[in-house]
Amino acid sequence: MNRDTQTHPPVTRFQITALLALACLNMQDGFDILAISFAASAITEDWGLSSSALGIALSASLFGMMIGAMALSPLADRIGRKYVAIIGLILSGTGMIIAAIAPSIDVLLIGRAITGIGVGGILVSLNTLVAEFAGERYRGAAVAIFQLGFPMGAFLSGFAVAWLIDLGDWRYVFAFGALTSFIFIPVVMALPESMDFLAQSGRPDALAKINKTRSRLKLPPLESLPAKSVNPSRSALQQVRQLFARQYVVRTLLIWTAFFMLLSTLYFALSWTPRILVELGFSEDSGNQAGRLINLVGMPGIALIGLTSTFVRPSLVTTFYLATLTVLLIILGANNHSLTAIMLLISAVGFSVHGSMIGLYATAPALYPAHIRATGMGWAIGLSRLGAVVGPALAGFLLDAGWSAQQLFQAFAMPALMASIGVFCLWREERRAQI
Repeated sequence: MNRDTQTHPPVTRFQITALLALACLNMQDGFDILAISFAASAITEDWGLSSSALGIALSASLFGMMIGAMALSPLADRIGRKYVAIIGLILSGTGMIIAAIAPSIDVLLIGRAITGIGVGGILVSLNTLVAEFAGERYRGAAVAIFQLGFPMGAFLSGFAVAWLIDLGDWRYVFAFGALTSFIFIPVVMALPESMDFLAQSGRPDALAKINKTRSRLKLPPLESLPAKSVNPSRSALQQVRQLFARQYVVRTLLIWTAFFMLLSTLYFALSWTPRILVELGFSEDSGNQAGRLINLVGMPGIALIGLTSTFVRPSLVTTFYLATLTVLLIILGANNHSLTAIMLLISAVGFSVHGSMIGLYATAPALYPAHIRATGMGWAIGLSRLGAVVGPALAGFLLDAGWSAQQLFQAFAMPALMASIGVFCLWREERRAQI
């Protein structure tokens, strides 16, 4: 299935429409996950929360994303990418409703965790679906456009949250997120299921559904399905075990390492940059501006890696991005800089770190065959969320231990370097295996 769809270049109107719809959905996910960061002050004021309690609330959705990506991804390989995405939307919307009516921080935590589980399932399913629809030539560009939605949603959520809080209070933020989650359910239902999944599903109507999608992609119909490579009724545990089969174990360990290391650096930058600038003696407004720049300048970084990945392997482009990120973090920690220099360096960090993340998303789907692709993506994304939790926590521990802001930037150059080495090794593995 893959090879046939990958060798027919022209991009169709259906592909463009589907990609834009999925990118908008990813934008909504960015709002669901990160809107609480902008509503944090209002929640703290309302409930009188301590910093530690607020920190747990901010992390709850990230833990949920880790669980959702790892637990729901095997399900996506068994019942379909589309249906797991719908389940994820239902969970995400339900979690937002719980958060909106939460009478206490404990109930808010439950709601945020449920939302994270749903978003984790959505990201795994739709990232895989986007990659399969796009084909090999346009995979990097398509995944980049899709993933561009998440930082765009995070950036715009700051403005939306301010409007919603002015309209009512912080509960309006979560109610709005619930509404948009449920609105996207019919959008996902209207999309076709993954052709690769259908080809391996054994369903009696699989060939008809595949040919219907192929006609929308302007591809000739298939006369018969390819031979099934595996039994689709295998258990989730068996699917995970296949990631460590001899032909996949090196790829699995490399992509897991790269995701974990990069996410620890990304969420360190997202979470601590505003505070670090204050530690360096600049104003709180300057710190917040730097925090927004990371997401804003990250968008062209995502667009560029999507464009270049059309002509060069995403793993090779990502290696360059990660190496650049490493150098930038070392320079940031080298000595005291002016505010202008710091803003320029922070912007470059945002460009590199967001672009690197999308490069990994574009690299991962090609590492596995269709019957374990969502599982492979899910576990890679799930473990990366553990890095998202560890990175900010480690930064706080190091600051409490007396590390300076400059030392902190240099410390996080190390995981960026390790991710770069890991992705470079993946590039060599892809060339060896002729993926």
